[in-house]
Amino acid sequence: MPLGDGERYEPKLNSLMSYADEHPEVYPAGGIATLERALGALLNIKIHYYARMDLPGFVNMIDAGGGVDVTVTQGFNDPTYDGYNLEKRGWSVTAGKHHFDGSNALAYARSRKAVGETDFARSSRQQQILIVLREAVTKDGTGLLFKIPDLLDAVGQTIRTDLPTSRLPQLAAIVDEIGDGSVYRAVIRHPLVRSKNTQYGSSLIPNLKAIANVAADLFPPPGTTPIPWPTPEPTKSPRPTASP
Repeated sequence: MPLGDGERYEPKLNSLMSYADEHPEVYPAGGIATLERALGALLNIKIHYYARMDLPGFVNMIDAGGGVDVTVTQGFNDPTYDGYNLEKRGWSVTAGKHHFDGSNALAYARSRKAVGETDFARSSRQQQILIVLREAVTKDGTGLLFKIPDLLDAVGQTIRTDLPTSRLPQLAAIVDEIGDGSVYRAVIRHPLVRSKNTQYGSSLIPNLKAIANVAADLFPPPGTTPIPWPTPEPTKSPRPTASP
């Protein structure tokens, strides 16, 4: 993994932030800044700010907003789920529309040991939860965030960020202008990565050039429509038929 300063990180990327925090002599910028720089190098974009959310706050935030509506495309059963904030271990869901409270939304996003499921599927579910959470808290405009004390309190407890508060009104106005069909997302999965057993365990080796190409389509210059990945195939016009 390139770190954006000419150096590389060989272990799994999800260990970089904590490792950098624990070794300031090697990573004096700290964990968050090191991770920002690495992800920026991977995607060939500038990451200006970060937002960090913890699990208890995530649950509280969704509950304060009244829960989220989720359409599950494929049901699954994960008997090994740790049951975080639930009454028992294990979690399952059927295909179809569901209304999740915070604990069940977290289970949907975190479950990873169901038969037929992969970490790539889990990543997609996590993105889905973030989008429906955005829809829930902005359904009446971003002003809702400032009208419900419990939700505002949950946001304050949940999110840590270096975004200047002076930019919040500007970003809130932008969020209100984003339509439901204007959010593009992609999971970095095969063939953008390949599986390999390394000294750090089962890992994914990135195809840096391919990932950069996908990122260039997803993060184009301002005013340009992003291109989703995988790119949908163009609809073919039916062949003309001869008249009898």
